[in-house]
Amino acid sequence: MKQFLETSFQNVRSSKRTDELHSVLLDEILKVYPSWKRYDWHFEGKLEQDAFGGTFDIDIVAYDGSDLKVAILAKAINSNINKNIKNYANTTIGEAARLVYAPNCHTLDKVLFVSILPRVAPRFNKHRQIVGYDDVVSAKKRTNIQKVLEAQYGIKVEAIDLFYDIENVRNLNDFDVIGVQNLETLEEKVNF
Repeated sequence: MKQFLETSFQNVRSSKRTDELHSVLLDEILKVYPSWKRYDWHFEGKLEQDAFGGTFDIDIVAYDGSDLKVAILAKAINSNINKNIKNYANTTIGEAARLVYAPNCHTLDKVLFVSILPRVAPRFNKHRQIVGYDDVVSAKKRTNIQKVLEAQYGIKVEAIDLFYDIENVRNLNDFDVIGVQNLETLEEKVNF
C-alpha cells in the first residue's frame, strides 16, 4: 500500500492507478479476512441491477459460484478533500442502499467502503498550485457516517478510513513522489 501511495498524486484519473489501488487493497483485505481467499475475486465487477433499477460498477467483488458475497468500494483521495467530504458521505450511504437492496443480492455478506486519506492534504487550484491544506481527520470526524451505516445495516456495511501522513507536506512543492509515514492498516480498523 505504501508504495502505491508514494506515487498516488500521479495520473489521478488513470485506470492504471485505479487497477494498482484495487490490487494492493485486495492483498491487504485478504490478509485481514483469510477465509475470503476461497472466493473468486474480480475488479470492476458489474451488478446488472441495483436497488434503483440501474447497473452498478463495483471496484472489487467476490463471488462464491454465482453468488455475490463481498463488495468493496475503494477511494484513494489525496487533495481538495474537505470541500467534497459531505458529498463523499452522501455517496457512500446511497451506494450502500443500491447494493444491499438490489434484487438478486440476498447472498451479499459484506460491503466495505475503504478510503485511504492523508491526515493533512494539499488544496490545489486549477493550475496545480498549492493554495492551502485540509485537516482531513477533523473533517472526517465532523462527517462520521458509521453510526448511520450501523443503524441501517448492522455490521453488513462498513466504512473504513485508513489515514497516513505525507512527509513534510507543508514544505513540498512537487507531489509527484511523496514520502508516506504512519500508514494505518486494515487490521487496526476492521471490526471482526
